[in-house]
Amino acid sequence: MNENPNASAALFWDQSLVWGLLFVETFRQLGVPFRLVTASRIRQGVLDRFSVLVVPGGWASHKAQALGGEGSLAIRRFVEGGGTYLGVCGGAGLALSSPSSLGLTPIARKPLKERLPNASGEIWIEGRSDHPCWHDLPPRIPVSIWWPSQFAIPANVPVERLATYQGPGRDFRVADLCFSDVRAHGGDWNAWEADYGIPLNPERLAGEPAILITPLGRGRLVLSYPHLETPGCAWGNRLLLNILEEPGASGSRPSATARRSSEEAPLEHEKIRSRPGREALECLREAHQEAQSLIAFGERNLLWRWRRPWLLQWQRGLRGLEYGTLAVCLRSLLEELEGSPRDTRPDPAWDVPSRELLETVRLFCRKAKRLLLEERAAGQSRSLAKLQSVNPTVDGLRRELFGRNMSHEGLSRSLFQILDRLLYGALSGSLSP
Repeated sequence: MNENPNASAALFWDQSLVWGLLFVETFRQLGVPFRLVTASRIRQGVLDRFSVLVVPGGWASHKAQALGGEGSLAIRRFVEGGGTYLGVCGGAGLALSSPSSLGLTPIARKPLKERLPNASGEIWIEGRSDHPCWHDLPPRIPVSIWWPSQFAIPANVPVERLATYQGPGRDFRVADLCFSDVRAHGGDWNAWEADYGIPLNPERLAGEPAILITPLGRGRLVLSYPHLETPGCAWGNRLLLNILEEPGASGSRPSATARRSSEEAPLEHEKIRSRPGREALECLREAHQEAQSLIAFGERNLLWRWRRPWLLQWQRGLRGLEYGTLAVCLRSLLEELEGSPRDTRPDPAWDVPSRELLETVRLFCRKAKRLLLEERAAGQSRSLAKLQSVNPTVDGLRRELFGRNMSHEGLSRSLFQILDRLLYGALSGSLSP
């Protein structure tokens, strides 16, 4: 990977999965020097080496659990000491005062009934043209959002609204509805909302804050619900670069000389390039084939299609994000490993987790296919929602695979924990966290 021992940006890996992979891809394309860091390393004080901590999307509650109290305190000290915390979507949510977050700011999430809960795709934002982060950008730019929450800003909180939402762009959707088609053919959002039982009108986003900057000690939090790292999102990527390069991103962290001194002592795994042996690699290939079979199953049964190379568009009520995440992460894992240097001996540390991954993927995909057929049958006579009770068979399979919450639990949680570790090993060069 393009990890740089002199990087000033740390990319927090735990529980990021496909959202972390998007940052890796875009940072590589933009030439941004970065290092992956884990919750374990954060607890050990690794943030002393960096001036910016980048936290990708993903479930904030899972990230908070990985960090624990000690890791959460380390992040607070990092920012208070002059560091910049750049959180995107779930990474932004992790910093907020809402439950299962770190409480780095009094800003919270809006209650579900007051926000637009299922928006995705391109949206236009208007920025503060006088702000250094908006350097060389037009007043309004298109960026991407992927099912964001929204900010609830208490009175008297010092905050800069770097950008606000303006209106939908290309490929903008609410739930499974294409905004441009609904608008072009006279769709009534009130009628759709009555049918779906959730807010759907994109006007709810107009004028709402999209990107905030708020101080914490000598540092700052940059909180963005738009996914500025989305591959191919040219204006979002430029804004991301501006934020990383803006002088405030350096805060009052140690000087370059001090950082060089600390970098002379490399992290434990920096000189190690770990790769799986033949049997472990074969397990990973078989796991990828199982995931591909699941995706093909859904395509044959008209349950989803690819919306982006890394994102499915699925029927309402299905757990399409999890199925797509599995396929994309396994594909990326194999691509990373097969493109890695061959000048190191196979590491037996890959053997057990690779076998565990294959066994878990096989079980998950077999049960997922059964669940998808049952959901399709049930959906012929009623609309489905992910968390509603459908029938004993569907309910039981959903609990087994995903638990009872939107944030994946059950077998999928175990599966993604193994995959999370192996992806980190492939990207960083060591399975050691």
